[in-house]
Amino acid sequence: METSSSASNDGGGAAAWKAEEAIAGNVEALQALRELISYPILYSRESRILGLKWRCGLLLYGPPGTGKTSLVRAVVRECDAHLIVISPHSVHRSHAGESEKILREAFAEATSRAKLGKPSVIFIDEIDVLCPRRDSRREQDIRIASQLFMLMDANKSLSTSGYHFVVVASTNRVDAIDPALRRAGRFDAEVEVSTPNEYERCQILKLYTKKLPLDPSVDLEAIAASCKGYVGADIEALCREATMSALSKSSDVHQDGGNCLITVDDWKHARSVVGPSITRGVTVEVPKVSWEDIGGLKDLKKKLQQAVEWPLKHSSAFSRLGVSPIRGILLHGPPGCSKTTLAKAAACAAQASFFSLSGAELYSMYVGEGEALLRNTFRKASLAAPSIIFFDEADVVAAKRGGNSSGSSIVGERLLSTLLTEMDGLEQAKVSWNSCFGCYKSSSCY
Repeated sequence: METSSSASNDGGGAAAWKAEEAIAGNVEALQALRELISYPILYSRESRILGLKWRCGLLLYGPPGTGKTSLVRAVVRECDAHLIVISPHSVHRSHAGESEKILREAFAEATSRAKLGKPSVIFIDEIDVLCPRRDSRREQDIRIASQLFMLMDANKSLSTSGYHFVVVASTNRVDAIDPALRRAGRFDAEVEVSTPNEYERCQILKLYTKKLPLDPSVDLEAIAASCKGYVGADIEALCREATMSALSKSSDVHQDGGNCLITVDDWKHARSVVGPSITRGVTVEVPKVSWEDIGGLKDLKKKLQQAVEWPLKHSSAFSRLGVSPIRGILLHGPPGCSKTTLAKAAACAAQASFFSLSGAELYSMYVGEGEALLRNTFRKASLAAPSIIFFDEADVVAAKRGGNSSGSSIVGERLLSTLLTEMDGLEQAKVSWNSCFGCYKSSSCY
């Protein structure tokens, strides 16, 4: 358990410091945290007149590295609150009752601070580990969850007495936590801290580079545009690698006392080292395959360019004309006719994230594992949009329904149902762009 006070040491007072000085993007989450932590202090008189009951809890969810913890720390510092951080490794103990005691002590400290007039925040990191769903709990998890429920319910009655004490939690897997936490009175609101868009990536880059010596030729907006799928932690690592590259070159040429500038080449080197963490484990590195590297197939290449490249390069024209981009493409033909190479060339030309799945990866001895992999791949593709999901030998995954009732057939039907559900979800996409490629090595359609 980590305890800290956010008193400012810069001599200007906490009120002079703004959260935007430490974070960028995630405007919705930042506003929700301010409403939870700052507003009850700023508008205490108005809330008493109106009889307004403030929220007591907020759940932040989203991929790792998107800045959930940084957001909480920034807002806590901004309003000069007392912060207590609880994490699974600080709570889990070997002896019965110790974990519950740690939780009680944390809430008791926050309560005593609140009664002294100091706003208090308890931040529970990775709450899905502390309070998993009931069907996957151990005895210790049940005890911890029950204790947390009781403490949060007691905190609700404390807040109605005029003391300011709130609970914020974060998770990467929002559906993995106990549903009993996701109700009014405990975590009253849920806010997604998602992968930043191009504008937010540019703001994050400006934040991390404001003290770095950049060469005048460096265009941060262009760098942000090329970093699709990068979260805040990835961008921080990108800036670090670019700086290290510049320092390395400066050392090589022995520039004693010279100015070490970070050039475009340093950023290119950094991008080759640091990729988007959200796509790790699923993404296939796309070779530098261009349309010119594929002989013949002129008409097919033109159709793929129209389906994949045009919605990105001419997005304003598509919007003006009310034309929806193609969401799915099926390539069929005998083995060796460049179906996979065409998909990779399309991804390279469109500068899209490339995800590849085969039937062998999706068929598992464990019930539900293949469907989970499908859902996870579509989720990551959505976060890393624009992206292409490529299904090799799609006839294995999307075979005809019916037929025999063997185990493999039942698994195949479940996979097909999941695939159809996820592909239907692509039609709801409004901002990001995703596309599915399927190929099978046959001369007839299934």
